[in-house]
Order: sequence, then structure tokens, then C-alpha cells
Amino acid sequence: MLELKTREAEFFKKVSLHGGPETLAQCFRCGACSGVCPVEKVAEDFDPRVIVHATLLGLKERLLEGETIWKCSGCSSCVPVCPMEVKPMEVIKALQAMVKEEAPEKALEMRFRMGRLAKVDAGKCIACLTCVRACPFGAPSIVSEGYAVIDPEKCQACGICVVECPARAIEMSPSPEMMAMYRGLG
Repeated sequence: MLELKTREAEFFKKVSLHGGPETLAQCFRCGACSGVCPVEKVAEDFDPRVIVHATLLGLKERLLEGETIWKCSGCSSCVPVCPMEVKPMEVIKALQAMVKEEAPEKALEMRFRMGRLAKVDAGKCIACLTCVRACPFGAPSIVSEGYAVIDPEKCQACGICVVECPARAIEMSPSPEMMAMYRGLG
């Protein structure tokens, strides 16, 4: 049951200020976004339509404290199918931006846990530059301390650096889509 005291009435306006679409309130729950979402097919607790409506209802705590919004692959499949131009992916990205602003370390950890960010184990890194050469997005670099780091703003979680690292110093958690493939659901 939804308790009114856990709602923030004007939350959707804050989401718009963080990059969410101004058309957010136009959603009428048709489900087009959910119907094309690849993550919704494999992650029980992920549904773009539910996230949009939780935003409209002001369920800030539920949205920003959990891991659900971090499961979004950012594929944009939901954007062109919305008849009201709500752009659910932009709503989710705005929610993520709010977490990044309030708790940047939490945002990085959630992205890593959901398979949306690679991470280097500095103790294993041999600074061979393989990841730097292999990454098409320019995310890895070698710091003066002599190990690689991944720029979270550039990392697209493609996994190339993980596969190419000869020292096995780079890791990435499996995404919901990969977990479904492992389970034979994909």
C-alpha cells in the first residue's frame, strides 16, 4: 500500500529540471515503452511505464534508493514508440543524474553492479595500455600512479576492455540481459 507521507508531490518537476522531458505528465500508461524494452523482458522489477508513473506519483525514495533505474540499458527503444513523446529513457537518465548529484559514489557502484560500467582492480593492473588501445570510446587511461582507470562518463559497458586485458584486471558485472542469457531466457 502506498503511504502518502512517502510521496513528494512536485517530484516530476524536479526530474524535468534534471533532463527529464517536459512531456512527462502526458503519459497515459499505454505500455508501448514496456512492449519494446529489452530489459523489461528479462528483469522482473524493471518496467519503463512503472518508472514513469512512480515519478509522476512522487515516489522519489523508491526510485532513487533502489537499483531498478540502473538496469536501463539506454538503448532508446522506448523513445520513438511513445505516442505522447514522454521519452521514458530520458526520465530514467534524469533520475540517474539526480542520484549522481546527491551520491556520486553510490551511482558508480550501482552502475557497476548492474553491468553498466567496467572497473579496474589497480592491484592487478600492469599498465600495458591494452585497454587504452582497445576501447573505441576512450574510457580507460593510465594514471600517474601506474594503473588504468575507467572514465565513467565515457564507458559504454561494451566489455571490450574486460576481454582484452591480459592481466584480468578489469571486471564488469553481468547486465540483466546477460543474466537472462545465462539462464536461457534470452
